[in-house]
Amino acid sequence: MAKLLISSDLHLSLQEKEYSLSVLDEIIEYAKDYDALMLLGDTFNTFEDLQGLKDIFSKKVEDYQKEVYLLKGNHENLKAKGITLNKLKFPENVIVIEDISFFNIDNLDIIALPYSEKYIIDNDINKKIESLNADNRIVIAHGIVEGTLWAIEENEETASIPIDIIKKIDPNIAIVGHIHKQMEVNIENIEIIYTGSARVWRRSKSEMGIRRCLAIDTANNSIKKTFINIKNAGVYRVYESNIYNISNIEQKASAWDINDIIDINIYGIAEDENELDEKINNIKNKYSKYVRDFNIKTSDIFLLENAYNESIIKEFLSIADEYEFNTNNEEDLEIVEIAKRIGIEKLYTALQNNKR
Repeated sequence: MAKLLISSDLHLSLQEKEYSLSVLDEIIEYAKDYDALMLLGDTFNTFEDLQGLKDIFSKKVEDYQKEVYLLKGNHENLKAKGITLNKLKFPENVIVIEDISFFNIDNLDIIALPYSEKYIIDNDINKKIESLNADNRIVIAHGIVEGTLWAIEENEETASIPIDIIKKIDPNIAIVGHIHKQMEVNIENIEIIYTGSARVWRRSKSEMGIRRCLAIDTANNSIKKTFINIKNAGVYRVYESNIYNISNIEQKASAWDINDIIDINIYGIAEDENELDEKINNIKNKYSKYVRDFNIKTSDIFLLENAYNESIIKEFLSIADEYEFNTNNEEDLEIVEIAKRIGIEKLYTALQNNKR
């Protein structure tokens, strides 16, 4: 029976040293209940970060004592100047995976596909695949499985893994790092799990939601999957708010954590730019100290003198507010926010034209 904890895309960095290492600490703490820890690539943000944090990383994983599988990702290549992971000294319990590799842990066959610009399956690898005979087998990889390229986001390299390779291996599941959005898909009857990033690395839709690692257990000749929340990772949260009811942020703030990243997109019509700046600064001063990063975007605010004395604006907002008050459906509330944003913009344009 194999019990493994699997995580990916930790992006340890010197710039966010304390935060990113706190996420590693939490993952290692969870891993104590498992036979091994597998890190599926981009454990370090760049090769320079790898050089700067290698000693601290090594001490932490050495204290863990159990095996740590360190799979190469595309970020470990950045600014590497020809130096590869396996040329660096890590503790004896760290297994560096630079090439396609095969392992067996308690009757679980594990086939590792580290990041590669081109995968070559030679006769030797074919023979190893054909000789696999454990009751269960998994693929661990870093890249994007062919057929799921639609999931790629800006700043993510293609790093394509041919589906034919995975089909040939015929795993129970393929567990893949690289895409920062945690998701499960089925391609040609193969279950593929993208573990998602272990921490919030950037402001992106793929970074939204709780960060998790994956635990697998092969008890009873099957593979049980469990996702474990990483509390220290924080959450990337994005809010849309009308300028006239920005005070509602107070209700949202109670759910925020010190490692969260908060983006608030404020829209609407403001009557006085100085009052607007004062209001924004007050909000920033109040909340920025409670989270990792706090940003307010005001590019969708329109300046219009005496705007809220205009009867058409008051009537429009009154109807929208009444609808919001009477519904608890999240999808409906999102639609109302979009309608208010578009409606205010159109009303602003119409009123501006009337003033000319």
